[in-house]
Amino acid sequence: MIEELEIRGVGGIIEASLSFGGDFIVITGESGAGKSSLVRAMEFISGRRAQAGDIHTHEENCEVRAVMTSAPIEGISEKYQPQEQTLIAKRSFSRGGRGRAVLQEQTVPLAVLARAMESNIVIQSQFAQLGLLEPQKQLELVDSCGGDNLKALSSELEKVFSDAIAAEKEIVALKKRRGESEKKFDGAPAVIRQLRTLELTPESEKEWELELSRIENAERERRLMSAAAEGMNDPENGILERLEKMARALRGRAESDGVRWEEAIEKALAGAQELSALISETRRAGGSEEDTEEAKERVEKKLGALRRIKRTLNIQSSSELIEYAKEAEAEIEWLKRSREELEGLEKKAQSLRRETSCLAMELRALRTSSAAELSRRVNEHLRGLAMEYALFSIEIEPLDRVRVDGAENVHFMLALPEQTPLPVGKNASGGELSRILIALQLSVGDEKLPGTLIFDEVEAGLGGKTALLAGYKLRSLSKRCRTILITHQATIAAMADQHFVVKRSGEETEIFEVAGEAREREIARMLSGDETSREALEHAKALLENNGEEPLV
Repeated sequence: MIEELEIRGVGGIIEASLSFGGDFIVITGESGAGKSSLVRAMEFISGRRAQAGDIHTHEENCEVRAVMTSAPIEGISEKYQPQEQTLIAKRSFSRGGRGRAVLQEQTVPLAVLARAMESNIVIQSQFAQLGLLEPQKQLELVDSCGGDNLKALSSELEKVFSDAIAAEKEIVALKKRRGESEKKFDGAPAVIRQLRTLELTPESEKEWELELSRIENAERERRLMSAAAEGMNDPENGILERLEKMARALRGRAESDGVRWEEAIEKALAGAQELSALISETRRAGGSEEDTEEAKERVEKKLGALRRIKRTLNIQSSSELIEYAKEAEAEIEWLKRSREELEGLEKKAQSLRRETSCLAMELRALRTSSAAELSRRVNEHLRGLAMEYALFSIEIEPLDRVRVDGAENVHFMLALPEQTPLPVGKNASGGELSRILIALQLSVGDEKLPGTLIFDEVEAGLGGKTALLAGYKLRSLSKRCRTILITHQATIAAMADQHFVVKRSGEETEIFEVAGEAREREIARMLSGDETSREALEHAKALLENNGEEPLV
């Protein structure tokens, strides 16, 4: 609970220091005195977003410091935890927009400050009544009356639901990756088989191109030798036949010097025969035409298959193709494994969905019971707030699907005389909403109450006996958590253990504690508008002596 509050430069407050000691504390003052500046300061230290307009007109920055008695706080680091049950928070903000939040003398993000203050300070204004209209808020209030069983079941549902969502996300991600892999490697098995048949290496294409070039050169040479052999050996017009005819003709004509002619003719014939034999030998060494064609076809088929695969896959080199094949083999193997993984995930998700549904139904049963208990408590307190004519109830609306917090909505209903229940927002006046809010605060479990609960004119619109009854209830609430009430009701102010007054002097707002005669004068002012009125002073003194109750005449 809050013990000390120091304010500098907020709203109309240049500087103020408050020390709280009572359970039920009231803050009073004339309209326009600056009570709203005090509320802004409390909101500021609670983590509300700051605005330059919150700073006093004569100041460049503002600062609020709070000292609180606090239990350990869930969700924040150990170094920011209360020391010997003491928590110190400080926050500053400048017109330039720079701010600083501090916990236990260490700078922290604003979110950490707000998290630390959630269990220590809660501010309820007339606008807090609107919170009663929020389904989530209504659900939280119902759960607060469900005890440890409901809390544990709600936590279990949240975990199982989160696990189910995580499993669904895994399924979606796995299916997406499988789809991408199947698309990318569509037809890969056939490609892999072809590459294995080709026995592809990074240098295969160059080697096959060189082999094809050698075969084509050999083919050209074979054609050349064939043509040469035909020219040499044609029986009618071949070179050998013509050469022999010419030799016979020359032998008959060259009788003089016949030896030389004979030798020359023999040499010519022998050379032609040797050339013919060499051509024949070269032809035989080059292999048959069938062998050459077969070798050429085999290499062309391999090159053609390789190039088709490259074009189809838009791959430029054999090395890239080999890498693609390796990746494809790995992905095909992964696709086989992931099919089993997907089946397992789908079974897991199905099991989690069933478990979620079962937990949600159990939670609904507990909530129904908790809603009935909360309704009973609220109606009991409403009777003590002069609303015995109204019946508060809580409607549990089943939903078709399970959410993280269950499978139902909660609706706060109010039935007025001779009327069917309607949502509180449609059926309750502002004063009735104020009393319902007080009744709810009184009805929830202690674990839902903060260290300090601040009501900002929440009793506005109430008067006479109703205001007095509201005061009794607020004083009762203060026995469970420190309760600070900003009020215009003299009867309620007279019930407090501690009383602060807000006054405005020029552009400055002052806040000070009153007791004794000073408090009597403030109560008198609240009663009649004149703190010096004898009748009002006597009335104020009587109220204080009777803790807000009107004296019996």
